[in-house]
Amino acid sequence: MTTLATSIGSLPALPAATWLPSVPAMSSLHPLPSLLGQAAVPRDIGVFEWLFDPDSWSGPTGIWSSLWETVRLCAIVVAVAVAVTVPLAALLSHQRRGEFVATWAVTLSRAVPTFAIAGLLVPISLRQGWGSEPWPIFVALLLLALPPIYLNTYTAIRQVDAATVDAARAVGLTETNVLLKVELSLGAALIISGIRVAAVQVVATEPIRAFLGGDGLGRYLRDGLGQNNNSLVIAGGLLIALLAAVTGLSLGAFERFLPRGVRRLRKAS
Repeated sequence: MTTLATSIGSLPALPAATWLPSVPAMSSLHPLPSLLGQAAVPRDIGVFEWLFDPDSWSGPTGIWSSLWETVRLCAIVVAVAVAVTVPLAALLSHQRRGEFVATWAVTLSRAVPTFAIAGLLVPISLRQGWGSEPWPIFVALLLLALPPIYLNTYTAIRQVDAATVDAARAVGLTETNVLLKVELSLGAALIISGIRVAAVQVVATEPIRAFLGGDGLGRYLRDGLGQNNNSLVIAGGLLIALLAAVTGLSLGAFERFLPRGVRRLRKAS
């Protein structure tokens, strides 16, 4: 034992870097804000103080960037819903076909919560290699936007005065022209009203995207709850409510550009 101790003691001392496990420097690690998605906001900051702070609006996690992500996704969802639903509902209503089946399908889609649909689609999207977003929330929001657009379009075409439609056919208009130039024109106000309802619902529901791995304005609700910061939660809620209000008022103002006779028909219906 004495000989072994003497041999060990005679070994040259090695620097710690040669035998200690290498640990990456703290600067090379992911910073904490990138993991949380939003830098910690002081709890004592006021709502309006945070909203009017220029730093809150700039950067990749700023309000402008989050607002653009929300507006872009909502605009795509509403555009696809209009492109799919309006022609289908108008054609079925014009031909007086598929009323029961289509209405039943649309009503059933209303009964399923949007968050549940998105949550069920996330594992499927991950398994297919598409990522956790935006496809699950896109499909869920699309199913949310379909019912009001479909029902309003179907009702708008169905409520057009039968005498007006017969007069259009009497002057030689084809069925396509009757649908496009008469029924859709007279029902435009009610159709736009359905689009407005769908757009407001989509904007108000889109923030759940942040709880499924996405961003957008919902990030402030998610991060505020994670940081136990009521000011951030309230500010995020105000931004979402303001965007929904602007969306509804903008589409409502668009209805005012419709011909006076079309608006009068909507009031009568």
